[in-house]
Amino acid sequence: MTGFSVRRLGWLGCWLALSVALPAQADPFFVRVYGRTYKIDPRYPSDEKGPKPQDAMKALPADLAKGPGFRPSHEEVLAEVEERVWIAGNQLDAKLDDAARSRDRRGGAPDPKAARQEIAGSLATGDGPGRSPELQTLYDRNRALNLLARELRRSLDLPVRTPDSGFSRPKLTPEIEASFRAQNFDPYAAYIGFRRVKAAFRSNDAELLARTAHYPVTVTGKVRRTLRTREQLIAARETLLNQAVRDAVAKSTFETVFVRDKGMMLGDGAVWITSDKTGFGLGAVQVE
Repeated sequence: MTGFSVRRLGWLGCWLALSVALPAQADPFFVRVYGRTYKIDPRYPSDEKGPKPQDAMKALPADLAKGPGFRPSHEEVLAEVEERVWIAGNQLDAKLDDAARSRDRRGGAPDPKAARQEIAGSLATGDGPGRSPELQTLYDRNRALNLLARELRRSLDLPVRTPDSGFSRPKLTPEIEASFRAQNFDPYAAYIGFRRVKAAFRSNDAELLARTAHYPVTVTGKVRRTLRTREQLIAARETLLNQAVRDAVAKSTFETVFVRDKGMMLGDGAVWITSDKTGFGLGAVQVE
């Protein structure tokens, strides 16, 4: 699976062109993605509420409409969309927690969990209390991306349900699998860590980057620093999320990363993804 460069992709680029035919009986409609056509089921799963899928999909980010200048494989499209889903889902979770705690402090709900459930219900139907425009936008975007990912997985004969890890199992060559197993690494666990770190840099969100970190995180370059806590990492956001590092990560592909006992190296050492008992996460960043 080949990743997309930032320059060629332009933040995944506005590569989604919707080509929709909507018969009155809610027959399947079709979405064009990078010159490929995907059939979309017009029905939600029975346990979900909300607008019709063709209406929900209107909340897809506008920058999904521009092509990168090359035709990616179906697997590449899915991987990129799943990164978007991971970003949107984590950002929504954080905002829902914030909104629930705020309501709880005001005495509007018995506890944050109950407040969260009430707010999420309002967002699903698009009415009721607890909704802010920002929160509704995040919710709608997350729902649309999940619908798209679901249909992309269906088109590839993969399980439709979102994987627990958030990322579908890739098809890896025996040589790639062997390179990871030679270091006693699980190739799929390494892939999940790679995708999460890549998505976090892509998001330009220090909060998400902190979720992927293996502390202490070493920062090298003109000044060497060791980040031992989430708070320290977030305070160093401008250093860690500088454009050069983000570009290096965006250009990296799982198939071509250098792997050794320390972990995976991205962008000629711009980022190291290291391994511990919890899996793979951000371990080091080199800033020129």
